[in-house]
Amino acid sequence: MPDTTTPKRSRLSPEARRAQILDAARVVFAQQPYSSVSLSDIAREAGVSRSLLNHYFEGKVELLVELMREYAEHGPEVVQTGLDLPMEEMVTSNASSFLDFVEHNRAAAMALLGQGPFAQPAPLQEILEQLREGMVDRIAVNHFGTADVPETVRLALRAYTGLFAVACHDWLVTGRLDRAQVQALTVTGLQMTLRDVVPALEAAAPTGARSGA
Repeated sequence: MPDTTTPKRSRLSPEARRAQILDAARVVFAQQPYSSVSLSDIAREAGVSRSLLNHYFEGKVELLVELMREYAEHGPEVVQTGLDLPMEEMVTSNASSFLDFVEHNRAAAMALLGQGPFAQPAPLQEILEQLREGMVDRIAVNHFGTADVPETVRLALRAYTGLFAVACHDWLVTGRLDRAQVQALTVTGLQMTLRDVVPALEAAAPTGARSGA
């Protein structure tokens, strides 16, 4: 007579269960914008009950913050600061590397950009600022030799990260751009920022603001 008993589920440690739920959230966030995701979707993907999910995470903002911490920590490192290349080649190489990173971390990118690049939940603002400033520091080191640059330079580079975010949104979320177009836009955008925008801001700044910060 065949054994019809239901196999017992293996018990996971709290750390393993938490990781399982985060992995499920990564899958779900990669498939749809943040606003469309429900905790029930994530619980279903993880194979756990909604109540068990809530035992580990209070809500989807907390799940998203956990995913974004790793994204923000490692994102700036993708911008290489040791490349001995002419500016055009350096910008192209780093843009390609960062787009690889975005594509590989599609869940975090989709959750970050799904509502538009400027409509993130408030708990993410500090993490996003960390990511933005890390990118600015590394771009500044590449092209000015130091992260201690004038405020006009930093403001121009911060604005460039906004262009990058909009381009990635139109690639991953709306599909209005493909990856090759995003690379062309971001490479050309950074070259123009360095060659044209930074000098223009410097020239337009009050005299006391030109000495650097």
